[in-house]
Amino acid sequence: MRLILRGFAALFVLFLVSNLAQAQFGIIQQGIDATTGKKSGTGNVADEKTGGKGYAAPQTFTNAEHGFSYTVPAGWRLQGGDPSGNDPVFMKPGTTMSFQFHFTAMTPDFPAGASVAASLKQSQQEIKTGKYSEAKRRDDGDYKKKCGVIGWEVTETPSGGGGSHQRIIWQCYNGRNFYFNFMVAAHPDQFEAAKTELRTALDSIKFCR
Repeated sequence: MRLILRGFAALFVLFLVSNLAQAQFGIIQQGIDATTGKKSGTGNVADEKTGGKGYAAPQTFTNAEHGFSYTVPAGWRLQGGDPSGNDPVFMKPGTTMSFQFHFTAMTPDFPAGASVAASLKQSQQEIKTGKYSEAKRRDDGDYKKKCGVIGWEVTETPSGGGGSHQRIIWQCYNGRNFYFNFMVAAHPDQFEAAKTELRTALDSIKFCR
């Protein structure tokens, strides 16, 4: 009976974190629309006239609370939020490229391991539907030390994000049952050309360092 309940919990969480990811992108996208004066659906371009130029050199930020760091490439800039806290958004002026993350606390008895397994399995099935081109397990650091994470990563197809954006998303949990959502994105027309730079930002994230 306990296994059945944990299974239902994992499925519920799969639904929950999927909607959190969609809501996060939608809310932040609306904010970028308001800042840049662009309309959704066409791929928003960060404007130097509105927000200024990007960093002259790569910038590394650290979140001391959760023990992770990341590096934003040269040419990017902070669009909004706290780079050492929660909900920062970075964009590269003149492009639709963006990098952002969010984290939230789950309940102490939340089945993180079961959630990762169920979510990865579901994402791998969605490769067949054309939503994702890739879905894989992605852990980092030592989960047992509570600063490491267990999780999964997905890459959307050009149509997987609804046609307005294409993303690589890393979702994970730490040993204190915090849920993290890291994502990089670009308009599908720019995604392939931007993929190496987007991947550089996403892969710079390090836990337990």
